[in-house]
Amino acid sequence: MAEFEEVDLKKAYTMITSPAVVATKGVGVYDLTPYGWIMPMDYDPVTRVIFSSDPDHQAVANIYREKEFAVVIPSDPKALFIEQTGSVSNPIADKFKMFSLKGEKATKVDVLLPKDLISGWIEFKFIRSVAEGSIELIMGEAIAAYQRVSAS
Repeated sequence: MAEFEEVDLKKAYTMITSPAVVATKGVGVYDLTPYGWIMPMDYDPVTRVIFSSDPDHQAVANIYREKEFAVVIPSDPKALFIEQTGSVSNPIADKFKMFSLKGEKATKVDVLLPKDLISGWIEFKFIRSVAEGSIELIMGEAIAAYQRVSAS
């Protein structure tokens, strides 16, 4: 089982790579949605992020309803689960079951994480969103962050 250590919330932004996957809780299912554009917005006193999404994506509806999400950092930016989870857009699809992903609960937000496939994750409370043209900018503030412990 992979070991993870807590990361200082001021420095959590340094973990963010592209692509990243947003983990949310749907109605009756947990969801994973890959995004190519997630960036730090601030880091003092804690990491805040912003990402751009089609407002019709299920992840956006889940974030509005639950007021929380996690940004998951894949161990391999070309991991199959990124493409798989991005290929399905259905509010009742159980992507964990569909793609045989093992999900484990995050620490502070109610989402599932594919911990065996990731190098870390950051848990966020939803701050606000801004509609701009055909996209929605989603903002969150970090409340917990973890990275895989390096083998020594």
